[in-house]
Amino acid sequence: MTETPRSLDEVVLCVCDAAGAAEGKITLEEIRDAIGGRAYGPLLFMAGLITMTPVSAVPGVPSILALTVVLIAGQMLAGSDQVWLPRWLLRLKVKGASLEKGAQRARKPAQFLDRLVRPRLLAMTQGPGRKGVAVICVLVGLMTPPLELIPFSTAIPAATITVFGLGLTARDGAVVLVALSIGVAAIGLVGWAVLG
Repeated sequence: MTETPRSLDEVVLCVCDAAGAAEGKITLEEIRDAIGGRAYGPLLFMAGLITMTPVSAVPGVPSILALTVVLIAGQMLAGSDQVWLPRWLLRLKVKGASLEKGAQRARKPAQFLDRLVRPRLLAMTQGPGRKGVAVICVLVGLMTPPLELIPFSTAIPAATITVFGLGLTARDGAVVLVALSIGVAAIGLVGWAVLG
């Protein structure tokens, strides 16, 4: 698919196709290229979603994913045409067959979510609204590493990033507003916990 995916099902299909074509393992770079080099929404969605899975229980994984979110959102804020990620991160590999199987299972939930979202309140997904989303994503990403010390607490910022990614992918400003609410609440909660 040459264009940036505009639905979650399209994102999942891109991943399925890339994983199915892979011989053995597939790199994060190949996944990124399959989704599209400018696909900020889908990349944020995937980073947030992975942080909400059991893999985030491995020490350090939420911080690595948070760093990825900061890098992606920082480039979105700067208006970069291409998403750049460090070579070591792009070289990370997963089993193609496992990824394809997981992506196939994700198709029905993705199709369900696609029926709920649609392009609306576009000012929240482009121009200054998009830059505001990028700033909140950077802040949420930066607050994630300290939360690793508290069990299950990284789920809140992960959910925020996932919902932002969904809103940007579908160009749904209403979803972005929901994510902003979650993000502001998460930042406030962390601030209260630190000051308290």
